[in-house]
Amino acid sequence: MVTSEIYGSKGLQLEGKRILIGVTGSIAAIEVPHLIREIIRYSGEPIVVLSQEATRFVAIDSLTWCMDKTPYTEITGLSEHVKWTFHPDYKIDLFLICPASANTIAKLAHGIADGPVTLAALAAYGAGIPMLIVPAAHTVLLDNPIMEQNIQKLQNLGIHFQKRSEIENKYKFPPISVLMDQIFNLIDDVKPLKGKKFLLTGGATREFLDDVRFISNPSSGLSANSLANALIKFGAELKLIIGANHSLNLSTLGFSYQVVQSTSDMLEAVEKELSSTSYDALISVAAVSDYKPIYKPGKIKSQQENLVLELTPTKKMIKTIRERYHDLYIVAYKAEVGVSEDELINRAKAFMEKNKVQMVCANWVGELGKGFEAQRNDIIILLPNSTPIVISDSKTQIGIKIAEIIITDFSRRKMI
Repeated sequence: MVTSEIYGSKGLQLEGKRILIGVTGSIAAIEVPHLIREIIRYSGEPIVVLSQEATRFVAIDSLTWCMDKTPYTEITGLSEHVKWTFHPDYKIDLFLICPASANTIAKLAHGIADGPVTLAALAAYGAGIPMLIVPAAHTVLLDNPIMEQNIQKLQNLGIHFQKRSEIENKYKFPPISVLMDQIFNLIDDVKPLKGKKFLLTGGATREFLDDVRFISNPSSGLSANSLANALIKFGAELKLIIGANHSLNLSTLGFSYQVVQSTSDMLEAVEKELSSTSYDALISVAAVSDYKPIYKPGKIKSQQENLVLELTPTKKMIKTIRERYHDLYIVAYKAEVGVSEDELINRAKAFMEKNKVQMVCANWVGELGKGFEAQRNDIIILLPNSTPIVISDSKTQIGIKIAEIIITDFSRRKMI
């Protein structure tokens, strides 16, 4: 079957969840097959019901191929609209009207159920099933007092509307990723990391020479922040321990954090958290210093012709934590400069084996446009006995992918 090839390929976030998609008469209906496939990639079960007008824009055979089942074009004597609200073998978790024409929105606002989509919507609302409406129409059809009143009325009843995006005087189908985020947020218990606690480190540490100077690196904390946001989206609780050399706006963070200075400060903070709170995982994203200078109080005299700095190794964080917490799930980042992909993988594998961590995210730093301060990155994700996963994307998308891999790995370990 065609769905088996992609089922769960992006994660288990929608496993066991049924999503009814009501398709109405809009040219945007041609985008629905892409949405169906994405729901399947996240392990969900899509069900489609179409209005008669929708069949003018999207083919029945196309939808059937996408999900290995025939969509509904009518409500029969089996009362499918009622089954979808209560029967354990059919009950839906979300009703998504996508695209929703102006005509459909107007009917819903006035309780008119004259077709399979509007009838199913009325039943779903009566059963308290979450509903998301995704308008798609020319602006002249939606930007007027009549439709504004209709939309406001439905919103007052607790029905959700996808934020509209105007392009070329039309409200078009939103990006699939944006729509999927809305689906994740609306479905109950679609938080696979709910109840899990993560401790993250991020940014760069500072190692002071004297009271005014320090050595550090350009790590911005962006990778840690992106991963933290992804874990939060999937239901996790977390705390971020961030080095002072970061570029984040701490006032906007949606989670707990602590700012530290040196590598020893960060290690001390991590050990304190792990000893006082039961964490499910430590994710070490921070670019900690491998060496520190011998500190001299005050200020080293300037304008010296030759200044020699004596450096000593810092305490290895991952090694220290693993020696103390044998069963803790650890994800570590491994940064290298100027090595080939094969060499990067080999070094990451050696690091994984030596430190007995569950995952290593290896990447190149010090290169233009990726790593450290850049918005994008090239990264290789390694897990024991698995093929390396190579990703070149924004740090936001990389954070989501790593979170999804963690979810899958957690689920696998739970079944063992």
